[in-house]
Amino acid sequence: MGMILDYIEQAGKGKYQCFKTKKICLDSVDNDTIAYNYDDKTIANATKSTFAETDHSRVKTVSIAYLFKSPKVPPPIFQYFLDGSRHTFKIDDIGIGKKIFPIIAGQIIVGCCKRKDRDTFKCWQLNNKIVMAMPDDYDDDDGGENFCRSFCETINSKVIDKISKLKDLQLGINKLLLYRTNINPQEQGRDNYKHRGIACIQNEMTDEEQLMVERLCKVGKLHNESWLIKDGSLEYNPSFSNLNRTQWDNLRSNYQHVVGVSKLFDPELLPDFEGNRLSKTIANLGPYERTKVYRYESDHKGGKSYFAVWYVRLRNHDFRETHFSDIVKCEMVLMDENDKLETDKVDMISANLIREAYPVCYGVDTRWANHLYPIFLTESFCKSKYVDSNIILNLF
Repeated sequence: MGMILDYIEQAGKGKYQCFKTKKICLDSVDNDTIAYNYDDKTIANATKSTFAETDHSRVKTVSIAYLFKSPKVPPPIFQYFLDGSRHTFKIDDIGIGKKIFPIIAGQIIVGCCKRKDRDTFKCWQLNNKIVMAMPDDYDDDDGGENFCRSFCETINSKVIDKISKLKDLQLGINKLLLYRTNINPQEQGRDNYKHRGIACIQNEMTDEEQLMVERLCKVGKLHNESWLIKDGSLEYNPSFSNLNRTQWDNLRSNYQHVVGVSKLFDPELLPDFEGNRLSKTIANLGPYERTKVYRYESDHKGGKSYFAVWYVRLRNHDFRETHFSDIVKCEMVLMDENDKLETDKVDMISANLIREAYPVCYGVDTRWANHLYPIFLTESFCKSKYVDSNIILNLF
């Protein structure tokens, strides 16, 4: 058994038993363009969608080819690129009382790269942390955050700091996350607990992404001439966050110059303004075309969050693999249900996204058709900073 698990058993003085089950990596890669398990289906049953741009022309697609006819190419608006990534591991099963729960570990990396000019692309900030997810039954005194903080400090000082190699690598347990165990008896089982542990780690990663955006805003890096592309959806839900509600609400005000771009998306997410399936319009987008911008509502316990959603075809390619190749889903945060994006701004953002699609990472990433090259570079940089999985597993 590993060092940390040994310490948990010894410190528990018989309260806990670790079962020495096989340590495994829980990650899998899905390269399909259409995300069949996409969970943002809040208004998929709505009869019609509402426009979220100032031009209410009842057309299904908008051409932005006119922006590419100017002999003078304007400088790109996107200067910052954000990506979050995580690896999760099943470490062991722990017996607490008469129940058995999984122990999940995760390595989280959130990185932001900056492009000053076409020859300068470098890291602006990188956060790398190792976390553990354990059942809330482990905190038998209900100490909450203080208990979790004390646990990490004790593990790092009494176990990890005593091994010089780990200390040189600056490795340690950065945070203990507690997943809820008071679930419906019919849903109990180690697999359901395992998914709750993984969800806690995923939530921590998305919280770190939002905090990275906050840091960019605090130092004045995001403005009309300096935008951020965030890889993936902006549909953060306060119900799936390790932050308190006040912190979460404050972070939402930082997204005025942030565009979320998803390579994987559900084309059935929204109907169009006539109530027809938007997936057909998306699949038939031509070169230099986008859909209209629609308002998307995300329900959660605290109320609703609003987003502007549209789709853009990135390339003029006659031999694409599928109808959804070369298409990305774009999102921006709306402050309320009446907020709208200026149509000229949407066109400008879309044109800049098309320019970011070149050069391509063909042959290096199977998702190349839907990739933006600066995001590919940021993603590759973040993944290169992972600590070897064997080192992580041997900590435990």
